[in-house]
Amino acid sequence: MSLRTPTLGVVCQTLLALAGFVAGAVLADWPLATACFAACAATAVIRAREAERAAGKWQRRSERDPLTGVGNYRKLHERLHAATAVDPHRFALLTLDVDSFKEINDAHGHLEGDRLLQEVGRVLVENVRGTDVVARQGGDEFSVLLPESDGEGAALLAHRIEEALATIAAADSAPVRASIGVAVFPQDGPTAGDVLEKADLDLRATKERRRAALAGAPKAAA
Repeated sequence: MSLRTPTLGVVCQTLLALAGFVAGAVLADWPLATACFAACAATAVIRAREAERAAGKWQRRSERDPLTGVGNYRKLHERLHAATAVDPHRFALLTLDVDSFKEINDAHGHLEGDRLLQEVGRVLVENVRGTDVVARQGGDEFSVLLPESDGEGAALLAHRIEEALATIAAADSAPVRASIGVAVFPQDGPTAGDVLEKADLDLRATKERRRAALAGAPKAAA
């Protein structure tokens, strides 16, 4: 008999309590009453632990992006607000999006776009520390929260991520690239929103520099 069904668990606990009462008050069988009440208490403990495990499982699912398996928007923002709240410590934030993702998605379909996002999530997880938080904010935009890190450490990670992304086998055989922005707390702002905004502005600036460089590059001869 399983106690995983809430109704069944309540019924078992009620019957054991009732049996203990009858054994003690009616039959005066105190050893039996003690055994029934002990089993009732054990049932309550089991139900509480199962409820705790279920709550933990729901919490993990609510913080995970279903496509890539990394954290989601909610998890990132909760961790950012926690990091900037009581007794704040230095941290860095990377924000990135995949260059030309819309064109890849349009040319090769959503399945290929989804596969690419999954690969980006895998690359990020494989290249960060266990204490870092990888999250997908939405679309092709990801973030990495780096506790106890500074701008130099974030820049080194950004370089490593770019090299790893280039190894992904894309549908058009072109190396996968991402524009990456960096912000550091607290010098780039005292709140989670300030740090996110600074990282996003840095990402946009990186993207604009790349566009300008491509526009100014000489075209190959036909």
